[in-house]
Amino acid sequence: MLQKIGIFFLTATLSGMLMLGISHCKKKDQKKDSEDKTESSQAEVSKNKPLPRIVVKEGKKRNLGKLKEGIKTTVVFTMINKGDADASNISVHDLSKGGCTAVSKVSRLATGDSAKLKFIFETLGYGGKKETRKIKVRYDNPRLSPLTLSVTAEVLPTKAHQVPIGELYYNFFVLVDIRNEQAFREGHIAGAIHVPSDELLEWASRLPKDFMIYLCSENGKESDKMAKKLRNNGFTEALSIIGGIEEWKSRYGERVIIQGSQ
Repeated sequence: MLQKIGIFFLTATLSGMLMLGISHCKKKDQKKDSEDKTESSQAEVSKNKPLPRIVVKEGKKRNLGKLKEGIKTTVVFTMINKGDADASNISVHDLSKGGCTAVSKVSRLATGDSAKLKFIFETLGYGGKKETRKIKVRYDNPRLSPLTLSVTAEVLPTKAHQVPIGELYYNFFVLVDIRNEQAFREGHIAGAIHVPSDELLEWASRLPKDFMIYLCSENGKESDKMAKKLRNNGFTEALSIIGGIEEWKSRYGERVIIQGSQ
């Protein structure tokens, strides 16, 4: 008798678990059918909704051929909206991490309108390489966005007697001799320009405040004072040469010391 009761309960339990599993599967199937119908409905709405369609007049791929390292090259893409709605929320993303820098911005493009997207194709530091830079343009068309643009060029390396102008700019400095005119004429470091102390602040006002300015005086004392004055006026890279012209001659003699007004 006990054996029959045990069999009965076991059968009932297994039957209940089976029914529960079937019920759970039915609910999952119903949920999936509901999600599929929702996605299908959204896709249908999106398909019928007027959308922008941006095309590029010159084509999405550009080959600039051979470029000299250090030469600034501007690349222009003409974007045209051939869709049935205005393109808004346009954003541009440089995938080359600085290799193509946008110099113009387009955030909106009405139906039928066009706009030029300008970029600087950086060549400095890429001599001897073939570079392909990619740019993504995102806008409010989920089927066609993002639009990927690419620019390719072979960057020629500089020759032994050449230097990119960017290198000069990054290393640029001014050497200023602030002694009196007679002392300057009798001997100064080659390349130095003569600006007396009392004219220095007015002269410096024509320069960018982040440019490096080396000040040279007879023994470094006057240049110390003037460097502090320049820094107090915003010239953060003004520096006094320790020991002045006396220290130079002590270390290097008359090497690159020239006479005259220039």
